[in-house]
Amino acid sequence: MKKILIISTVLASMLLANKAQELFNSKCALCHKVEVKDKNSLIAPPINHVMKHVKITFKDKKEAITFIQKYAINPEPKKTICPSIDIFGVMPSQKGTVNKQELEKIANYLYENFPNGKQQEKRGFGKGNGQGDFTRIDSNSNGYITKDEFNAFRAKKEGIDISKFKYDYFFKKLDTNGDGKLSKDEFMEFRSMMRGQWK
Repeated sequence: MKKILIISTVLASMLLANKAQELFNSKCALCHKVEVKDKNSLIAPPINHVMKHVKITFKDKKEAITFIQKYAINPEPKKTICPSIDIFGVMPSQKGTVNKQELEKIANYLYENFPNGKQQEKRGFGKGNGQGDFTRIDSNSNGYITKDEFNAFRAKKEGIDISKFKYDYFFKKLDTNGDGKLSKDEFMEFRSMMRGQWK
């Protein structure tokens, strides 16, 4: 009897996991690709990229899942945690496309399965105190980073065409004093955040 109960529990878990994956594939994966062959053809950030940012921002699983559920229904620039908002803009609300139960299953599935192992390679910043990175990005050596310099750097690191950058939500978020450029202090804040995100 005990074996039957264990087998039933395992089968039930597998069915739930399959249902969650089916929901993700039918409602999310068209935009948020799992496998990316051509980054310039993307219409939304890949799911590995999104979940990398979610897990860095929210260390607690419950908080991460709650964020996914709320953001999917009510996305706003000020709530974004993913720098690719500058390329793709704000996602459309999924209200009416997915119900609360489906969204909960999808959010749990995303948290448990992404980012996957293939997305863990390091890329982005060099080692050290960050001064070299700042100097490299500040292409005209005037002591600050403009939006164009910042986006050129990001495009190179992400492997996409710079013309894809249509918005400047993320730059504005980092430009804490609102002067239209990044100082060394503002850049260092960005760099310490990205050290975790770009791995």
